[in-house]
Amino acid sequence: MIPSVTEAQVLTALGNLLTVLLPQLTPSNIIIGQVNRVASPEGDYVVMWPLNRPRLGTNFEEPEDCKFTASIAADQMTVTELFSGEIEAGNQVFGLGIANNTVVQSQSGGTPGGIGIYLVTPAQTVTSETMSAGTLSIATSTEFIAQLDVHGPNSGDNAQVISNAIRSEFAVNQMAGTGVTPLFSDDPRQAVFETAAKQFDERWTVDVHLQITPSISTPQEFYDAVDLTLVDVDVVYPD
Repeated sequence: MIPSVTEAQVLTALGNLLTVLLPQLTPSNIIIGQVNRVASPEGDYVVMWPLNRPRLGTNFEEPEDCKFTASIAADQMTVTELFSGEIEAGNQVFGLGIANNTVVQSQSGGTPGGIGIYLVTPAQTVTSETMSAGTLSIATSTEFIAQLDVHGPNSGDNAQVISNAIRSEFAVNQMAGTGVTPLFSDDPRQAVFETAAKQFDERWTVDVHLQITPSISTPQEFYDAVDLTLVDVDVVYPD
């Protein structure tokens, strides 16, 4: 499973914001930490380090049923009627006689997500019947904390620019549509950096706090009919 908002997307959105706040820096001078065998840029630059992801609340769960008529021959599922929902790659298929963990790999023809031909695994044979491929979306409001190491002769001033801007409507507007919302930043602090040549480099650090709501999709079976059996408890359990 891949969350709807990935770490790469968060750091890309944050990096794009930094290029606006610090236009004197080239994009190659805003880099991600924990990358091996990459030399530090010269002059002023910023290194982004993901730190923590505390949750901001309990999960939001949203079920979505998907019901259709289909048959399976080898690795090909032919959908002839769609009652509800949409069939997507990665969905697990449920039904009578269908092998466990049958998953839709891709669609090879027909209406996207509806009537058409789909590639499924594992290969099997199932005559035409009512099938389903429901999902449960699980979303969590999350705080994404990243430490920004601001290096170079102007690092103190650059750190102040970042700190001022993160808690602002300007930053919110700049990151609109990315799935990332800036919240606030901690106060800048100096953290002198010693280079491999045993020389001290100017460095300030700023922890920025962002909000994301990543979701994952899990298989979910549904029912549309209930068979009830009445039990006379006085007869079955007289005592």
